[in-house]
Amino acid sequence: MFALTVSREMPVSAAALYRAWTSEWHRWFAEADSLRMSADIGVPFFFEVGQRFDDGRPMQRHPHYGRFLSLVPDEYVSLTWVTGTGGTEGAETVVSAHFAPSEYGAMVTVTHEGFGSESARDRHAYAWPLVLEQQAAALQQPWHDHVAMSGSVDASTALRPNRSMPQASLIPVRSYPDLDAAVTWLHEALGCRVRLRIADHRVQLTVGNGALIAAAWDASSAPAAGGRPPATLMVRVADVDTTFARALALGATAVVEPGDHPYGERQAIVRDPAGHSWTLSQTIGDVDPSEWGGELVQ
Repeated sequence: MFALTVSREMPVSAAALYRAWTSEWHRWFAEADSLRMSADIGVPFFFEVGQRFDDGRPMQRHPHYGRFLSLVPDEYVSLTWVTGTGGTEGAETVVSAHFAPSEYGAMVTVTHEGFGSESARDRHAYAWPLVLEQQAAALQQPWHDHVAMSGSVDASTALRPNRSMPQASLIPVRSYPDLDAAVTWLHEALGCRVRLRIADHRVQLTVGNGALIAAAWDASSAPAAGGRPPATLMVRVADVDTTFARALALGATAVVEPGDHPYGERQAIVRDPAGHSWTLSQTIGDVDPSEWGGELVQ
């Protein structure tokens, strides 16, 4: 039997790599419409890899089969890997991926063993570095950029879905002492439409292909900054932990450490070197707003 090992430092966290190898293969390797996978040990999975050509030939699909053997969250994944001619030649091989934090993200080490021939091993020794390069590029992109570039979804609806979040990359968050009056003004003056109401303290609105959040503000508990109610910008990112760490390394100040929220987002808050506040938000699930107290209007 033949084996190989390749390593690469990735510009994302070990947690992001673990998700990529267990539930997000469609982001970096598999054709999204073909993926049939659950992160459960022993359960068979299937996906196809698309081979595209520059000369106008139709895409060729290459089926991949396997099952997870071992899963250690944020650290280790082991799975079987079976492909046909030009791949493992029908042999059930084993792929293991180890993830370890590094200075600029995380190191991934992939071991692929069980090849029945030296030629099959050599083909994969050539392919795996290219696959990891593709993975690194894909995981750095916001979800909507990745899908729009792949052409599989129209760019206007390509954000990773979460019913509890607007479909926008950059979302201003502005505070008002009279939230209802503010929402009325935003609707009548700017044409904003209410998307989601959150009790009596927060309203999501859409305007064109953008979005904003209006939040209730109590001047007695949160004095105005520079004579104005507080405002921040929310930016949706592919990996909040890596973005948070990179922002701090580049001079930002931590306001709120990364944490998961019941509305399907993992978020953190930083203040940039000029003093502006940024909320970093990563979608980790598609959550019905009714599950956490939101009321979807449109």
